[in-house]
Amino acid sequence: ELPGPVSDGVVFRQPPDNAPDAPAVELDLIDGRDFDLAEQWADRPVVLVFFESWCTVCREQQPGINELVADYRDVILFVGIASMSEPADVEQYVSDNDITYPVGIDPSGRSWLQYAVAEPPLVALISKDGRVLRGWPGGVESDVLRQQIEDLAVESH
Repeated sequence: ELPGPVSDGVVFRQPPDNAPDAPAVELDLIDGRDFDLAEQWADRPVVLVFFESWCTVCREQQPGINELVADYRDVILFVGIASMSEPADVEQYVSDNDITYPVGIDPSGRSWLQYAVAEPPLVALISKDGRVLRGWPGGVESDVLRQQIEDLAVESH
């Protein structure tokens, strides 16, 4: 599900001037809703998780991602994007792996090309206002992604 408003007191660091613009993505979520990535990064940073239902590395990294989702639910939006998997297989993957963030399928593969995903997994961190901050082909360890999120989201006092 989509998160509510960003928690009070959270501000986000500005991306570096040389950070490239993130490609806008529109998806059909597996629950039938339309999803526009640009609408989401207007409010908060986004972590894109490119995966496939048959990807064993994706499955291995999923518990760490789920933990980050729980810890940063009101700060960062996580979005899963599959391309080559059948819808029923994606739904099974989501169920088997206790995924609570929005997941969509891009059968055209356009979003994968836009983010240069050669194979799953790939995790990309997008700033508030839509700049690519970092991408991890092959996925990312949760402690590395946690540190990137902590560096990005600053609690104001």
